[in-house]
This record gives sequence, C-alpha cells and structure tokens, in this order.
Amino acid sequence: MNKIYFLLLLIPVLAFSQEKPEKLNFFGTVEANVGFDVAAMIKEKQVTSEYERQNLDPGKFNYGFSAQAGFQPLNWFALGTGLRYSFVDPNFHVIYWNIQPYFFINDPKDEDFIFLSANYGTQINRTASKNAKFIGISAGFFEPISNHLGNKFQVNLEVQDFDRNGTLFIGFSYGITFFSNKNL
Repeated sequence: MNKIYFLLLLIPVLAFSQEKPEKLNFFGTVEANVGFDVAAMIKEKQVTSEYERQNLDPGKFNYGFSAQAGFQPLNWFALGTGLRYSFVDPNFHVIYWNIQPYFFINDPKDEDFIFLSANYGTQINRTASKNAKFIGISAGFFEPISNHLGNKFQVNLEVQDFDRNGTLFIGFSYGITFFSNKNL
C-alpha cells in the first residue's frame, strides 16, 4: 500500500516538473580566426636599423583554423580539445593541440550560451619554431540556430611563445558548432 501512495505522489512531480536547464552535451566546432599583434606593429615603426628589423617578433597578424570536440557535463562548465592551425609568418605554420575549458556565465535557461574561457596549446609539428605554445583568455557565445547546429563567436587575447620569443595577439573567431542536444 505504501508503494502505491509513493507512486501517486511521484507521478504529478514527474508530469509537471519544471524545465531543465539546457546544455550543449557533446559538441564539435569548426572555426576560423584572425588576430593582430598590436605591439609588433608599434615596434616595427620604431626600428632604426636592419639588424633590429631582423630581430622583430614574427608576424604582425595571424590567421588560422581549428577543429574542436567537447562535452558540457554541467550547466556552467564545458571542456573542449582539438587541433588548431595558425599562420603567423611564412616560416611559422604552427599546428597546436589545444585545450579550452568554458565557463558559462549566463542563466542556464537562456537560448545563448555566453562564456568566458581559457585557452592553452602546444605545438605538435616542426616549423621555424621548435617549441611553440600559446595561452590566452576569451569571451564569446554559442548561439543555437537549429536542432543540432549553431554559431560560435569569440574574442581572444592570447600570448604565443615561439622559442622564448613571445607575441601578444588580439583576435576574433567565428565557428559553426554541431551539438547533440536537439532540444535547444
């Protein structure tokens, strides 16, 4: 008899429960990015000799592509990892293995997923640089546009280190995101 009362109490709770906060669940992102090294642009204007010009940081801008897979286990946290290609200079075609944790800062019931993120990557190929790394922070959002498809916009601030020769890039990236939660 107690089991019947328990089931009768449980049915209304399950039938009329409130909405669950939305999550991306598993997701994949393909994105393009561009960044500008403002400090290198300023340094180049201050160069007075050819020797100084040869010792400038590589590149005044970079561009590239990345592919990333991730999972959002919590409403406020997701973790992504993947590959990133960056062109910085004709001698610097760098492929990174990167890790990017996302911290979602908006209401979990909102349609957009606004995030702050940290980025870290380490070089996996050989170019003029033998041990390149990058670390940075970013802010942006995921915007669902259909059942399993969305946009990703992101603004980056990152330091790229090419064998102890660091540059500070300010950049923007746009990507297409595929996710497993069809209820968004």
